[in-house]
Amino acid sequence: MPALRQLTRLAVFALTVLFLPIAATAADVAGSADPPALKRITGAEIFFQSKADYDRLTLALGKLEWSGAEGKLKPWRQLAAEGKRTTTYYRIPAGMGVMEVLRNYEQELRSKGFEVAFSGLGEAVETVGYNNQIARDVLGMRGTYGNPEERAQWPFQNAAEAKAAYVAARRAGTGDASNTYASVYIVENTVDRWMGLPAAITLVRLDVLEEAPRTQRMSLVRSDEMARRITADGRVALYGIQFDTDSATIRPDSEATIAEIAKLLQATPDLKLLVVGHTDTQGSFSYNRTLSQRRAESVVAALGAKGIAAARLFPVGVSFAAPVASNASEDGRAKNRRVELVDVAGGRTD
Repeated sequence: MPALRQLTRLAVFALTVLFLPIAATAADVAGSADPPALKRITGAEIFFQSKADYDRLTLALGKLEWSGAEGKLKPWRQLAAEGKRTTTYYRIPAGMGVMEVLRNYEQELRSKGFEVAFSGLGEAVETVGYNNQIARDVLGMRGTYGNPEERAQWPFQNAAEAKAAYVAARRAGTGDASNTYASVYIVENTVDRWMGLPAAITLVRLDVLEEAPRTQRMSLVRSDEMARRITADGRVALYGIQFDTDSATIRPDSEATIAEIAKLLQATPDLKLLVVGHTDTQGSFSYNRTLSQRRAESVVAALGAKGIAAARLFPVGVSFAAPVASNASEDGRAKNRRVELVDVAGGRTD
């Protein structure tokens, strides 16, 4: 009888263990976890993960085609959504190729209620041999390896496109649930031992975004308040000028702040300003310097369209050289992404 009770206890224990939720792999990078929407490939390990409370995800809805005559991508079908984003980089166990991983993700997405909007491998996804368009133009991998996420991106930027696969999917929200978007980029690693990843294994970048409206964190700074701060401090930081992700295109909701700057300059005809673009540390310093310069120039152009003389405005991009908060958190990065107006105060800008 005691032996029977012992066998019963062992059987119950075995069943309990068998049906426990699968925990993160011990080799996962510290602090990472699978996004709630999707399971991982069996045996996969997370080698990097980033999260943002508010970001944009762009999905390709058709093949990206390169125009050799124009030296650029042809217009391509896309969908962009904004909200809470999780980007997860997985290494897949040896012996599991890109095609097998692709089919598993297609099935997993559909089983979780996603509609697969676009999916394919190699030439079905992009023109092969032209700058890894999925990595560069869809997922925004344009840096080098200046920060931890760029290091994780590097094998994807240098993948053989003919062997790479891509999936874009959307799940419509029901009730109080919001829409969810997902993209999966799958490559065969060609950068041997980068971050300890051997060549020829399959790597996955999974992006999941839960759509949500942006919280307006900064109130509109009026022209008289701009003037007061410039008089007191020689500068004023503005957060009401928003740009498309990885772009110098000013978003329509920035119009009120642009109008207040124009009002300031119209009321003080002798005022000349440096228009200074600041970024966070996402991406290399040199890339962000170029981006911040282009953004500053876009602000100057927008003010020029309102009749402000170009000679009164001097665009400057400083990348992430002058943070006002730590770049280690999303809140800090949001504070660092700004445009500042700096009084030239008789200084020379040549």
